[in-house]
Amino acid sequence: MDHTCSVRQAAPEEAQALARLHLECWRETYTHLLSPGFMARQGVEERLAMWRHLLAGPHAGRQFVADDAGKLVGFAGSLPPAEGLREQTELWGIYLLASHHGRGLGQALLEAAIGREAAALWVAEDNPRAQAFYQRNGFVFTGARDTIEDWEGLAEVRMARPAG
Repeated sequence: MDHTCSVRQAAPEEAQALARLHLECWRETYTHLLSPGFMARQGVEERLAMWRHLLAGPHAGRQFVADDAGKLVGFAGSLPPAEGLREQTELWGIYLLASHHGRGLGQALLEAAIGREAAALWVAEDNPRAQAFYQRNGFVFTGARDTIEDWEGLAEVRMARPAG
């Protein structure tokens, strides 16, 4: 990992910066999968509400950022198993600006968010780079597939891994 970069727990006062980063990462990741109109309609306010909730709630300690000399360049977060909701840890998101790919930050974010826990996640079906990353980290396709109707029917596939 680059010596100017670090991974650490996200702080509540970073909610605004995380909301902006979240949108920037989405635009880099999904531009080829979603229409320009859809991307233009995405705003900071919705993401800001989500980040404020996450960073003030009981799972705040499971939200991490990648920091490059004081600038947030990525994030990852997980939610623990919860009876009736999740059978295992859920990696709900991991994003890194394209400018910081290949520096080991994605791996550091993953390790911070879920360590060696058994975990599951949803990934865009047409995102081979992310899928390969998860496969290198022990995730396999479960066979489950879904679409996000609010996201122009974006197809997602489920991946999971055992503990260890």
